[in-house]
Amino acid sequence: MIVVKSKVKDVAKGCNVASDFAEALSAELEGYLKDAEQRTTNNKRSTVMAKDLPFFYLAPKKAKETIVVKSKIKEAIKNCNCSSELGEALNLVATHLVNKACERCRANKRSTIQPRDL
Repeated sequence: MIVVKSKVKDVAKGCNVASDFAEALSAELEGYLKDAEQRTTNNKRSTVMAKDLPFFYLAPKKAKETIVVKSKIKEAIKNCNCSSELGEALNLVATHLVNKACERCRANKRSTIQPRDL
């Protein structure tokens, strides 16, 4: 799992977190890493960079909490190197996804974010 469950709760301030949300978020981020790896190989590069991640440019510039386990990123990317900025970039994307899930949850008049909010 790429994310830390307890840290997801800290990011989702004002919302409860469903028990299976962290697993769904982790699976979503693993898919993003696979997409980034594919984009890297398509561009004939050997290092996955922050700009290869989906939603990187929509993510906030800073995150208060670190919810991504950086050592797990290397395990998810098999055929490429990882840039030093990739861990922080993935953390920003994860924070963005949790914030969007909270917005969707509130818009649907619920207090618990669920995997379907991703």
